[in-house]
Amino acid sequence: MTLSDYILLGVIDIAVIAGLSIGIGATAPRWPDRWLRRDTWITRPRGWESPRFFRRLGTASLATRLPEFGSLFGGRSKRRVPGRDVESLQDYLVEVRRAIWVHVLSMFTWLPLLVFNPWGLVVAGAVIAVVINLPFLIILRGNNARLARMLQAAQRSNEKGRADG
Repeated sequence: MTLSDYILLGVIDIAVIAGLSIGIGATAPRWPDRWLRRDTWITRPRGWESPRFFRRLGTASLATRLPEFGSLFGGRSKRRVPGRDVESLQDYLVEVRRAIWVHVLSMFTWLPLLVFNPWGLVVAGAVIAVVINLPFLIILRGNNARLARMLQAAQRSNEKGRADG
């Protein structure tokens, strides 16, 4: 294989990874909300995902620097929490879970490269797919953990209000 063959394959690989990632993101707003109303093993906040952990990662400053494409294909932006009531938080949490799934699935868009690439380019494609999606996933997991805490507080407040009234 010549250098120009490797370069051509590299360009094709990037197009495959980008195309599949865009396809996943474009279909996501059409996924039924019922799929995302509850946490799964992929989206469930872990005990170590504390506010301190995400502060150490610099998640807040990372979030201001990265683009947010949630509304690009008909979904909703996740830049701001739309409200503090239980229903708004639940709806927002659905969107965050949707985005988590988008980025997790996008981390595997390198798999088709196994069919036509030499091993080294497959590894390069895998690294590219993971490195591009990982910062977004960190931000989303931080939002997911924060929203879960906010939702619990809102639900407790509603229960207390009903008990008092």
